[in-house]
Amino acid sequence: MKTPDTTKAVSSATRQGAQIITPGGLPAKLNTVTAEVLARLLNYERLTSLDAVDEASTTRLSAVTFYLAEKYGWPIEAVDKAAGCRDGRVAWVAEYFLGPEIVARAMADGAGDWCAKVRAARRARRAHAAQARREAERANAARKARRHHPGQQGLFEGGAA
Repeated sequence: MKTPDTTKAVSSATRQGAQIITPGGLPAKLNTVTAEVLARLLNYERLTSLDAVDEASTTRLSAVTFYLAEKYGWPIEAVDKAAGCRDGRVAWVAEYFLGPEIVARAMADGAGDWCAKVRAARRARRAHAAQARREAERANAARKARRHHPGQQGLFEGGAA
C-alpha cells in the first residue's frame, strides 16, 4: 500500500470539505480575469459561469477557479444550483464561492487593498473595450475573406434541412 503524500495540496479535497485555515496567494498581475474572479470571490460574491460572462468577461470560470485552487491555494467551494433557461428548461450550473472564514482571514491579511487595485486595473482595461471589438471585427473579416470556399454555406443558408 502506498503512503499518501501529505505535503502536496489537493484542490479536490477542499471542494469535498477539507478545511484550510490560511488563504492562498494573490496573483501579481492585477488586470487579468484570474485576479478579477478572485477579487469578486473575496467580496463574498457567488459566481456562476453566466455571471462570469457578464461580470468578468470570461466563459471559462471553472478553469479560472481550478487555476486559483491549484496555483494559488485558494479553497474555492462549488455547489450545484438550478437555473431557469430561456428555452423553458431547468439547467444545473456550478456556483463558486469562498467560505466566509477564508474571506475574513484574507481581508485581515491585507487582501482588501489588493482587491481595490484589481478593480482599478480592470476598469482601466475595460476602457479599451471598444478598440478591442474593432480589432476583433477586422481580424474576423480578414480571416473570413481568406478561408471562404465558394460552395460552402452556413447550416441554415440555401435551404438546408
